[in-house]
Amino acid sequence: MDIVNLLISLIRYKTIERNKDQLKQIVDFCRGYLEGNSLLRFDIFEVNGKWNLIADYGVDVEVYFVAHLDVVDANDEQFEPLVDGDRVIGRGALDMKGPASTLIHMFRNLNDKKYPIGLILTTDEEVGSHDGVKYIIQNKKINTNAKMAVIPDGGENFKIITKGKGAFHFVAKAKGVSCHGSTPWNGVNAIDNIINFYISLKQALLLNEKMDDPDHWHNTVNIGKIEGGQKVNIVAPHASAHIDIRFTEKFSLEEISSIVYYYAKKFDIDIEVLSTGQPVIARTDSPYFIKFIDSYKSVIGEPKYAVEHGATDGRFFASMGIDVITIYPVGAGIHSEYEWVSIQSLHTMSRLFHKFVDSLV
Repeated sequence: MDIVNLLISLIRYKTIERNKDQLKQIVDFCRGYLEGNSLLRFDIFEVNGKWNLIADYGVDVEVYFVAHLDVVDANDEQFEPLVDGDRVIGRGALDMKGPASTLIHMFRNLNDKKYPIGLILTTDEEVGSHDGVKYIIQNKKINTNAKMAVIPDGGENFKIITKGKGAFHFVAKAKGVSCHGSTPWNGVNAIDNIINFYISLKQALLLNEKMDDPDHWHNTVNIGKIEGGQKVNIVAPHASAHIDIRFTEKFSLEEISSIVYYYAKKFDIDIEVLSTGQPVIARTDSPYFIKFIDSYKSVIGEPKYAVEHGATDGRFFASMGIDVITIYPVGAGIHSEYEWVSIQSLHTMSRLFHKFVDSLV
């Protein structure tokens, strides 16, 4: 099975969070395909309904290749992939079943010797990675002395990500005291508390940030969902907001957390943390980064670099001192109805990864 047919097979699995059976089936499919390489050994396991696969050659792993097989919600039609010229169109074509297909294909076919590489496939990245990479690292199911993690989950058109923002996702919950809407002084409006908390948080985290920066390399704070109250003429006794903070390397996760909890206490807000991650900074002078760049120059040409505003599983490896390479093939439309990846670029990515692996032995 070539890379394109492998990708088509992967897209057809409706691997959204609620489809637990599909999460298992896609991992079973990948294992069956990878078992064509008799040198590989496997660890397949489930955590809270999310399935994971780890494969290696039974030797110390120097570089892990990491991909997630879950996708965000989509219409059924998006799970019927379409090949249009050089493009494969469908949910997950770029994020990230396309890149995953290059990794799975590579591990299946590197069967001439035992390579110092490992493959990690997870099914929960789109919902925070708690039961995937985070679980794996915390439970030491990988070589924590590995030198690098390669995660093709960012940096469109073969841009190498040198910096990624940290993330702090949480739910803010407020309780108020209800009363008639015409006499709000007799109660406490929980929605007011949420709004005041949110405004104060933005003022604290966005102070002196240059929002017109063309690269937008600054902190961001966004309410993605807000709920509360009962009806128009009642002071709201409860409210909640889902808040997404992304922060640059000027801040640490601990500093962000401290600011959030400071204002939570000030406005009587309860915090439920959803997911977190430190900023990721590539060590461009590390030996393995240099090996990757040399491979890039040989296969693609002069390297292109970029920064990443979203979070990837790289944050978990970076927190352990493991270098991270993040890179994408050519494509567009992530999380949209027209998500696509270039077939030619998948083959280019495959050559790049093979060249890099060859440099390790």
